[in-house]
Amino acid sequence: MTSPIIIGIDPGYDRLGWAVGQSGPNGWQILDQGCIITNRQGQIEERYQQILTDLAAIIERYHPEEAAIETLFWFKNQTTAMQVSEARGLIMATLLQAGLKISQYTPLQIKQAVTGYGRADKKAVEKMVRLELAIDQNRAKDILDDTFDALALLLCHQASRKLKQL
Repeated sequence: MTSPIIIGIDPGYDRLGWAVGQSGPNGWQILDQGCIITNRQGQIEERYQQILTDLAAIIERYHPEEAAIETLFWFKNQTTAMQVSEARGLIMATLLQAGLKISQYTPLQIKQAVTGYGRADKKAVEKMVRLELAIDQNRAKDILDDTFDALALLLCHQASRKLKQL
């Protein structure tokens, strides 16, 4: 049985990682993935608008039914935390407006689901994502960390969906 189309989102205002995929009987089909990169010299409002526009276009293109988004963690820099929080609010509003069912996961939950260890480092998460989704080393070089995080969210969300069905 094929699962619904899911969008995974690693929120940010500088770089927003995203991935759209669907799990089926023969494994994952990743429909697309990428990173919305905003102009660092632009005003924050312009950057937020780019996120809204680009995310809405992705949703319109792939019609996901569910979204998996990472929750925020503690930041040392309060300005960065505020801007990521604001961007995350805009992302959530965009997902809600599109009628998506939203699930939120902490970094610990994502790492646990993907690697089996909640304190795994980024390299371990990336390695497990590559293995699970059959991404070869050469192709992996072109994928940004934020996009790998979004792919990890797809895996985490599907694992969560399976547990809820038990």
